[in-house]
Amino acid sequence: MDARIARLGSAAGWVSVAMIFGYHIGLSILAGQRVSGTADAAAIEAYYRSGIIAPASIWAFLAVVPIAIFVLALREALGVSPRTRFLATLALIFAVAELPGLIAQSALEATLVTIASRGGDIVPLFRFWDVLYNSGLYVLEAGWIAAFGLAMSESAAFPRWLPRFSLAVAGLQLVNMTAIWVGIPDQATLVGNIGFGIWFGAASVGLGRLAASPVRRVVAQPA
Repeated sequence: MDARIARLGSAAGWVSVAMIFGYHIGLSILAGQRVSGTADAAAIEAYYRSGIIAPASIWAFLAVVPIAIFVLALREALGVSPRTRFLATLALIFAVAELPGLIAQSALEATLVTIASRGGDIVPLFRFWDVLYNSGLYVLEAGWIAAFGLAMSESAAFPRWLPRFSLAVAGLQLVNMTAIWVGIPDQATLVGNIGFGIWFGAASVGLGRLAASPVRRVVAQPA
């Protein structure tokens, strides 16, 4: 693998982590606890009257750029045999399918701010945002984390615990997918999201190792 691609992918991974968690932590500090899994119009409007949510969407739009670079670099790093090429390509497909959803959810949040400030029935659009972002997109996220994790089992560059951890994180994302349907508190989904951040960081470390020694990436498999 070209060390420059691995280096770029590693950097993009760390930038992605910073942008994703900076976005969510920043909104939590400036706008308060987000609302999810509710049809209470008053609570929804109270949250979306915050003036910071709409401009923060720009930050979320920009985050898809390093994420795309990161997942493409991972696909290039891991697709070294027919099995891992299939898994890494499947992961790339899941990730590429998720990116438009991330843009859409940010646009929806900015729109919800307009409805909250100018009037109108906010509940239907909020429900669409909630189902998209806090349920549907978790399925795609679980898919690409699991597929990349399985592909990592043949690479010496990535932490040995990461393939199993990937499956655990993917499982937690599927649990998060059910939260709005079964009444899991929104705060409880933080466990899976923190796990996702750890996975992102560990995968970035693996790409960084490939950049430092790109020829030592594959573990010989037993016959």
